[in-house]
Amino acid sequence: VQIALRNWKAVGIDAELRLKEYGAYISSTLLGKFEHMAVGLFGAWTDPDSYLYRYYMPGQASNAGGVNDPRLTEMIRRERRTFNVANRREILYDIQRYLSQQLYYLYGPSVIAVAAWEPYVKNFAPNFGHDYGGRLMAAWLDR
Repeated sequence: VQIALRNWKAVGIDAELRLKEYGAYISSTLLGKFEHMAVGLFGAWTDPDSYLYRYYMPGQASNAGGVNDPRLTEMIRRERRTFNVANRREILYDIQRYLSQQLYYLYGPSVIAVAAWEPYVKNFAPNFGHDYGGRLMAAWLDR
């Protein structure tokens, strides 16, 4: 967070750091109860819809920015109803281009994770977020 503050200051944005205990953060800031701007972890999922629906759909608890953009809402609904992979990818690219112009949230750096597991391990995906064990609980061995 301090790096973000320094980078913002370099481009003329002055911000004050107000740390909160995690429980207070979850029950307030994460739900959109803050004065001007908030910075926090977004989590990590393996499908773009997990981000889009949580952070951009009106009425969602994680939509802390209060985004209510009818055009974006329709794009997300269309993306959710599209099962053809190529068509869905194009809709997601359109959403990405649109969001780059709207800038409802400021995004920090993104990470790349590499994971490998034996072919007999089924129903498993790498852990990108704060779920320590949930993905492993759903896994099973086929041997």
